[in-house]
Amino acid sequence: MPTFLEHLAAKAAYLHARRVHARFLHALDHVEHEQQSVLDRVLSLTADSDFGHRHDLRRVRTADDLKRALPLLTYEDYRPYVDRLCAGDTGALFSAGQRILMFATSSGTTALPKRIPVTPQFVRDYHRGWNIFGLKMLADHPRAILRPILQASGRYDAAFTPAGIPCGAITGLLARTQKRIVRRFYVGRPEVAHLDDAQARYYTLMRLGISRDVAFAVTANPATLIQMAKTADDHSETLIRDVRDGTLSDRLVPDSSLRQRLGARLKPDPVRAAELAQLRARHGHLRPRDYWRLDFLACWTGGSLGHYLQRLADWWGPLPVRDVGLLASEGRVSLPLDDNTPAGVLDVTSAVFEFIPLEQSDRPAPDTLAPGQLEVGRDYVVVLTNTAGLLRYRLDDVVRVRGWLAHAPLVEFLHRAGRVASVAGEKLTENQAVDAVKAACRRLGIPEFDFLLVPRWADPPFYRLYRAGGPAAELPAAVDEALGEQNEEYASRRKSNRIGYLVVEALSPNALAHIDQRLMACRRATAEQYKRPCLLTTPDADDDLFGRD
Repeated sequence: MPTFLEHLAAKAAYLHARRVHARFLHALDHVEHEQQSVLDRVLSLTADSDFGHRHDLRRVRTADDLKRALPLLTYEDYRPYVDRLCAGDTGALFSAGQRILMFATSSGTTALPKRIPVTPQFVRDYHRGWNIFGLKMLADHPRAILRPILQASGRYDAAFTPAGIPCGAITGLLARTQKRIVRRFYVGRPEVAHLDDAQARYYTLMRLGISRDVAFAVTANPATLIQMAKTADDHSETLIRDVRDGTLSDRLVPDSSLRQRLGARLKPDPVRAAELAQLRARHGHLRPRDYWRLDFLACWTGGSLGHYLQRLADWWGPLPVRDVGLLASEGRVSLPLDDNTPAGVLDVTSAVFEFIPLEQSDRPAPDTLAPGQLEVGRDYVVVLTNTAGLLRYRLDDVVRVRGWLAHAPLVEFLHRAGRVASVAGEKLTENQAVDAVKAACRRLGIPEFDFLLVPRWADPPFYRLYRAGGPAAELPAAVDEALGEQNEEYASRRKSNRIGYLVVEALSPNALAHIDQRLMACRRATAEQYKRPCLLTTPDADDDLFGRD
């Protein structure tokens, strides 16, 4: 039970968060003014850097000035400056006196990972977004207040630059710098991130939480929540024994020093162990939906990740799901304020935003629009300018405008720009592929499944759908028809035989895991950062994944 002092600390934190939330709502009524304020903050950090001198940023006053001073830029344009930052030359991208706390690593379009500079101001901007998100989430689910939180975060210091600056997951730094009253209710410990093996990490988090009254779980990727639940079930015998004895498995966590630190607060709990054994006997599995009194979950639900929602409910129960918003190592874009929707209001306090109309995204110099110029129902590519030193940076996430909150757009993430396959001009997106497979499963009355759709060169070219599980005779026709409904160009080219009939191939149980390992290695991504693609864009790319000649 929370102590009296914890109640007082929570009350103080709540009042602070209320003030932050009130300021945010005021900002949504004055978007242009707020965007100018963010631009002023960014320029104060960057104008006197080498990058700023090269582009004469000291003459920039407005968003229109910024457009004239800078073209749209990608990470590769910034890489030479970031390399200098990594070597300790802060003046490459920032004005004198600025500090780099860490570099947030992220997989990029090349084999070299991206390293995003994290400044104290950037951390404050990121935390403000989480505070607004968390306040609204807990206001909507008050039973979760002052109850334990299952939260997965990565290691912020997985590597170091030549200048000794840590590199890793920004989630690790954010967790460490969160308010103490919030950290008090995390079931995990910072040392969990030091477990390199994903199975050991998932098992340890579930072990640390299973004897507590967990209210909700939050992690960006819903696949992580599924894997955490599945790991606990797969090792349920070990887990129940660990709960009974107050231990942490030496088989799953062999490092004795790390295991001792992680299990320092564990105590024998034979009563809870007996309860868990009874639940497993009753249900045939040990699932979070049965052993925790959960109020909701928080994770991504937009784009292709909506594919995981049914499996999430199977393990965690039919709970409300709060999307955590469009956020990346480069910053936060949206703040969802309601359950069961991927749409969130644009976080106008965290960055200066521009939007490229999707139909112009391939142009060398596309037009960009301010937040107030967007249209409901239209798709746009996100460009941001923020306190990580990224100005007019093509984030290249594609969003659809779903409405408005005050004077700020509500945006929903669809897919990455470029996650588009086209062998006959059809421009099939990953989002369309996911929706098509969902529709086919509904029509056939079969459960949704993990899949990978790959274009194949042939005469005519076609798509091959790899599915986890056994074959279904009617599936090829159902998916083929649904793809045509999602994408009229696909339907047109199928009708004219410019695209051949879709082929379905069943995968062995371990094949998708093998693909994940190959793609993570190629992209140098961690398990938490990695998102399994549902659509490969390069024809015949499956040959490389399966090691075919």
